[in-house]
Amino acid sequence: MKKLLLIAGICGLLVAVALYAAGAGASLRSSARRAWKEKAITDIAARVGDPAWATNELAVLKKRGANDESSYKGWLSDHLIVMRNGDWLAYASVCQKQNHRIRDLFLARGSDGRWYYSTYHFCIDMIVLSWDEQPEDLAAFAKKYYLRSFDGRSDECLQKTWPPPKHD
Repeated sequence: MKKLLLIAGICGLLVAVALYAAGAGASLRSSARRAWKEKAITDIAARVGDPAWATNELAVLKKRGANDESSYKGWLSDHLIVMRNGDWLAYASVCQKQNHRIRDLFLARGSDGRWYYSTYHFCIDMIVLSWDEQPEDLAAFAKKYYLRSFDGRSDECLQKTWPPPKHD
């Protein structure tokens, strides 16, 4: 009987570990995710609130991309994504691979003045974007990467946008 309980306990532990590894261990509304959201919004607002920030960041990107126009380095930095038409997103992103307590979350303030969020998996350091072409405009980026707008304060941005629901 003790052997059976031990086996059952080990099986239960393995199931719990598997569920945790699959993302069940990190909630969309966890305290760690909310804290990350608050800091990210504050940081993005501070960057966008500095009139020189966007100008300086755009200049750095232009210089980086001067040698290779096909490179993402001319339109993607650690805090800015620039579209072909000049639209931009000042952003912060976290991937669950970086912090297992926080499910993927992308927050941004656009050059249109709107706040955006997505749960698209951009992976660590937005590596997914480096494999792609420069987005045409903000609307195309929002559609492709499941961005939704929000008020820039509320927990609405903690909701799931990706993967989209399956339609039968």
